[in-house]
Amino acid sequence: MPDNDGSRTIILEGFQVSTMQIRGISIKRFVALALFCAFSAVVGYVLAQPPGAGPGRFELGRLLPPGIRDQLNLDPDQARGIAALEQVAREKLERILTPEQKLILSNSRPPFGPGRGSDIQVRPSNKPGPTLSVGAPLTVNKNNDEPKIEIKGDIIEGVLGDIAREGGMRGVRLLSAVDRNTDGQHAGSASWTIEGLKPSVGRWYSFRVRALVQDGFKVEKAGFPRLTVSFFRDNGTISLDQISKSMSDAMLRDRDNLKDEGTNKNLGAATWRWHGFEFRTPFPEVDTVKLSISFEGGAGAPQESELWISEVAIRPIPDRSAVEPIQARPFPAKEDLVPIAGRWYYDSAGGSRSLPTRFDHTNAGRLVYMTDKPETPFAGNMSSWLRRGYLDQKGQPVEQDQYVPEAVVISFEGKQLVMRSRNLPNHPTGVFPDRSRWLDGNPNIIRDQSYTWRLPLEPKENPRHIAMDERNSNRALPMGPIGVATNGVVFFNPFDHGTVDAVWRLDRCCGHPSPGQEYHYHKYPVCINTPWVDDGAVHSPLIGFAFDGFPVYGPYEEAGKLARDHVGNPLNAFNLHNDPARGPHYHVTPGKYPHIIGGYWGVTEPQRRRG
Repeated sequence: MPDNDGSRTIILEGFQVSTMQIRGISIKRFVALALFCAFSAVVGYVLAQPPGAGPGRFELGRLLPPGIRDQLNLDPDQARGIAALEQVAREKLERILTPEQKLILSNSRPPFGPGRGSDIQVRPSNKPGPTLSVGAPLTVNKNNDEPKIEIKGDIIEGVLGDIAREGGMRGVRLLSAVDRNTDGQHAGSASWTIEGLKPSVGRWYSFRVRALVQDGFKVEKAGFPRLTVSFFRDNGTISLDQISKSMSDAMLRDRDNLKDEGTNKNLGAATWRWHGFEFRTPFPEVDTVKLSISFEGGAGAPQESELWISEVAIRPIPDRSAVEPIQARPFPAKEDLVPIAGRWYYDSAGGSRSLPTRFDHTNAGRLVYMTDKPETPFAGNMSSWLRRGYLDQKGQPVEQDQYVPEAVVISFEGKQLVMRSRNLPNHPTGVFPDRSRWLDGNPNIIRDQSYTWRLPLEPKENPRHIAMDERNSNRALPMGPIGVATNGVVFFNPFDHGTVDAVWRLDRCCGHPSPGQEYHYHKYPVCINTPWVDDGAVHSPLIGFAFDGFPVYGPYEEAGKLARDHVGNPLNAFNLHNDPARGPHYHVTPGKYPHIIGGYWGVTEPQRRRG
């Protein structure tokens, strides 16, 4: 799913620096002040962290912590002056400190500021309602207590479905065929109030929900179910405006395009999908929003007639309205993008252009993959949960849910992207072992892993590549991992036990554990968290990589057209084709063999290992 660590902004009480003093300070005094700020930020942050929280990383030479910098509302001249002083301090500190001291600082963790790379606060998932992921500096209330859900009409909060069959299944249920409150209508809404919006952070946000629409869910009123964001000012006391988007078209499209006749019939056609939209606050005075999902005109038979919501997420995204039309997607400024290698860039967000030693949940939003637009494929995907009933890395049963902020960590070494992953799904899964035989009686358990995957940054075609035949009798793809999704969970080829089609044995997120206790995907993992909602309106986002380094994209080639059916630029036997924006790339093919990839188009990296 999530960039989710529950971090908090630090305020250094009793410490103030005027901008006039900064402009006139001597370098000697500045270095002393910078060291004091660094020490204070590190100590203050460590003391402020709740147990188990995943903190951000210290940035050498930073004079003002990002949270304080935002509160000062620096003008452009002041910002440039401070940047120049920080550069001098950084150079001096690089010479003064030993490598061991710099390593200690790099492992210290004051928070990143809001906006790109901001931390996400995750509300505990062991509560009755959905997991609520809130991007800093947003809060659910002034005390940042547990979120309050406002429910009206025919909606129930609590466990979703049978907990003996599916794990991580808490949220809200929209009942399209049950008049629960006996008012003569089938309608309802669920809402969450979010505070802390600030124009200094930006005015662009992403609002999304993870939803499962059962086969019998039906509404007869056009435009429903619907997602809505309502805007308020003066601490939420004065209503200003609202914006909404219908889910109905995307629901119908998913039912047609993602249908797979090979899926286990016990599951039905319903799968988990992300729905949502990006928005810009209409007025700078907006400080509070209410996020809602609603339906009217419910109909149908009570059997399998619900819509489930397991996760609600809102986070700031880069504000580009000053240079882009308001209708356009907000992208990072070109001058902020620092090349890494291949298609990868670091978004400096106007700060230091030095490449971080690693990317994790605190700065995943700054790792950019460039095609026809910048994408941040790891944002929201580097944290997960070690769930009750899983096995830990020692093979011991997990007794209660544990939040894992650093489930995925990325670094760049030479010509390789190095991914260290614990292979923990960040979405609902089936319950394994499957003692109820809801799927196929899978006896295996999901286990916390320790993977290191190395992907070439500039993948190259293998002139001797071969694609799988219909049963992979030519062994074009090995058994076991063949690639990895952006949440760190591995892809397998389409088969179990060599020649058995695995599609009918998967849970609603298209995965299950292997005899080696590795949770993995055999087909399009519909629950993957992507930077933009994949509703079939444009080319699908990036969802992972094959081990030859070539990217794997979702199912759509363009608006309303699946890549598997595209005539003008058809996929080859490897599930790969080429276009000017992305170069050679794979597409998943829902309902059609080989599902993810049909073989390695490129040269694989031999140094990858399973840990």
